[in-house]
Amino acid sequence: MASFVLKRLALMIPTLLGVSIIVFLMLKIVPGDPVNSIVPPDASEAERAAVRAQLGLDKPMIAQYGIWLGRVVQGNLGDSVTRRLPVTEMLLPALKNTVILTAAAAVTAFIIALVVGVYSAYYPNSRIAALFNGLSLASIGLPNFWAALILIGIFSVTLGWLPSSGMNTAGSSGTGDLIKHLVLPTAATALSSVGIMTRMVRSTVSGILKQDFIFALQAKGVRRWTILRHVLRNGMPTILNVTGLQFGALLASSVLVETVFSWPGIGQVIYQAIGQRDFPVVQAGVLVIAIAFVLLNLIVDAVHAAMDPRVRHA
Repeated sequence: MASFVLKRLALMIPTLLGVSIIVFLMLKIVPGDPVNSIVPPDASEAERAAVRAQLGLDKPMIAQYGIWLGRVVQGNLGDSVTRRLPVTEMLLPALKNTVILTAAAAVTAFIIALVVGVYSAYYPNSRIAALFNGLSLASIGLPNFWAALILIGIFSVTLGWLPSSGMNTAGSSGTGDLIKHLVLPTAATALSSVGIMTRMVRSTVSGILKQDFIFALQAKGVRRWTILRHVLRNGMPTILNVTGLQFGALLASSVLVETVFSWPGIGQVIYQAIGQRDFPVVQAGVLVIAIAFVLLNLIVDAVHAAMDPRVRHA
């Protein structure tokens, strides 16, 4: 098991290196000069050159990347160009809020997908299963930011049941208030993953129900709940694998949802930094999301390997 995890850790290095190169190059070709966010509009060329030299923007691109990567390896993500704060101080609180939103969305999507998928697999010809199949297919094609706007229009503007922005009401910091603010962002974030995971659960459970040992259990008169436990035990490695991948996708897709709901997560920090041409924050934010995504995949692979020893020897 240890060698399996070490191999996966070794594969993380080129993945994260490739992400860092892509992000660095993409920010360099984006129109706009970060110096404009610092100096006043009437600044002279000498003042602009001094700021550019202070930020290291006067060096060749390869040198800039090397300096930035060396600092990242040492745990230094740099300083914000516009706010003059260490990027780490800006990202860590935001990352905690993003994890809260993503975890809530992942748990919600997993529970709904498991219940709906199992029901659809057991009763594939029922009208309810047909309805679930149609809804899951529709949810896959619905962008989460569009779903966020629809949810705000219905439950915040029209009905007034739930808040439409922020993480807490001013002057309130209780758990109940947090849950109220969490409902709509969670629903919008989880929507597309629910469809994908539901279809995967239904396909996995349907395949297991057609296997010979299930027919043998039914012939022996074993109770349906006992059979369901055997089905889930055999299908859970595949289901958890897909769930882990979707958790990473939820982490990445939460950027737009956080922006729509003004949720103080890492996605909103990146969005604001893009508008301000604050490249160190954007680079560090995307890299943190990539690291989280890769670590989640590592955890999923380790859990899968623990549940199915064949994976370790593949």
